[in-house]
Amino acid sequence: MAVAVLRSPDGRVRPIWRFLIAAVLVFVCQVLIGLLLRPTGLMSPVTTIAFALVLAINISLFIALSVTLDRVARPLDYIGFSTAAPAARQMVVGFVFGAAMVSLAVLVIALGGTTTFGWRMSGAMLQAAAAQLVLFAVAALNEEVVFRGYPFQRLTESIGSWAAVFVLSVLFALPHLGNPNSTMFAAFNTAAVGALLAAAYLLTRSLWFVWGIHWGWNLVLAVGYGLSVSGFDTDGPVNGSVMGPEWLTGGAYGIEGGASGTVAICIGFGVLLWLVRQPALVGTPSPPPSAFVISGLSSPAPSSSPPSSTE
Repeated sequence: MAVAVLRSPDGRVRPIWRFLIAAVLVFVCQVLIGLLLRPTGLMSPVTTIAFALVLAINISLFIALSVTLDRVARPLDYIGFSTAAPAARQMVVGFVFGAAMVSLAVLVIALGGTTTFGWRMSGAMLQAAAAQLVLFAVAALNEEVVFRGYPFQRLTESIGSWAAVFVLSVLFALPHLGNPNSTMFAAFNTAAVGALLAAAYLLTRSLWFVWGIHWGWNLVLAVGYGLSVSGFDTDGPVNGSVMGPEWLTGGAYGIEGGASGTVAICIGFGVLLWLVRQPALVGTPSPPPSAFVISGLSSPAPSSSPPSSTE
């Protein structure tokens, strides 16, 4: 009985246990790196180093789990970094998509309130922009690997797409409650954008695409408009400010805490459905690799897609 609870008929550890193992390892890694480096703020170099270390460890852990527990021969493809996908194109399209959603939110604020932007061109500001380019790229990739990568995929395999999207979107929002000036409205929007990113993965089977969306959103919000990102102030060539009712602007938390962000996310879902129907832009969804099973193991190839009855 205990064996049946732990293992599927094909002999592999059941997906729900693989999800829980991955989740525990991610949590332990995050805590240990935080205690070791003690980053003091979002914009500090130590924070970028911490994100890079956590990212490298998480990818290594997921590769190890994919090979040992899932028994796959091409772990990077398996966790979402398809070698057959047009990675550069998907990242660029995703980046533009994320930047467009942010721009739409800023436009909504401009229509219902006031926006002002000033330039601060100096060597120090350009250096700050370059640092943010790297920081937001690494941070966005780490969050996508954790929340739309191996753990999400195993949870989808276990409980179905809709339930997995809900669970991981809530888990995506929870850490943001500890950000400066966070509110329940901000948590709702964060969960909603988490659901959008999860849908983007399920529709394309590509972490390249969702990474581009996440990176474009954060970088353009911080560097392009000079506004707060999830409650954190940023310094760069553009100094932006908004005025208007807090329910619209998000107040000190930024657009992700207001109705402007909600509007952008809702419209983003519609645009996403259009984008994934344009093979010239994002390519076709990558099928599970045909040579997943490691030679010598008799288990059938694990599918990265949930059964059709759960879609």
